[in-house]
Amino acid sequence: MKYSHVIWDWNGTIVDDARLCVDIVNKLLRDFKQKQVSMEFYLNHFRFPVSSYYQLIGLPTDSVSTKSLSHQFITNYRKGFASCKLQLGIIECLKKLKEWNINQSVLSAGNQADLNSFISFFKLSEYFDIMSGVNNFYANGKSDIAHEHFDKLTLAKSDVLLIGDTLHDAEIADDLGIDCLLYCGGHNSQTILNRSKFPLIESIDEVCSWVLD
Repeated sequence: MKYSHVIWDWNGTIVDDARLCVDIVNKLLRDFKQKQVSMEFYLNHFRFPVSSYYQLIGLPTDSVSTKSLSHQFITNYRKGFASCKLQLGIIECLKKLKEWNINQSVLSAGNQADLNSFISFFKLSEYFDIMSGVNNFYANGKSDIAHEHFDKLTLAKSDVLLIGDTLHDAEIADDLGIDCLLYCGGHNSQTILNRSKFPLIESIDEVCSWVLD
């Protein structure tokens, strides 16, 4: 095998939740009497930290507002996440990698307790050795926890592949010095993902061919 470990992003990569996120943000925009955003706009403009995206679409970004918006978002996300489905082909892919003795983990910009809860809800815990989330709800990204996560693997950089769905995932992989695949069915469009140096995949099924020699 080309890799002995795969680091998965969660939101948009394993779980198909972009539509839910757009709906929640549009509710926030209505509350502030701002223009709604389309899915196309979201996919072409979403970025980390999320506060920079909020500023772009007209939501307040002072510290008090950011805290309030973050809590409103996660409260509504917790109410709605059960309606989301896993990305097509993800179960089969996780099973194959496990059968091939390729270890797997999750590195998420989401809160640790929520990440644990969501993974448990979808009954995926058995596939992951490590599940790393952040200790807040502000969606600032996962740069602060990425190196700690990688260090826990005790592997050479060439042994690890990161799979994500945003330019932020590409930035994380670049910072860690590891390979990356970017999935086009998540939170950034193919047009945006093409700005990175990493290869793109349009289907989760393509992952398996990348880990084979």
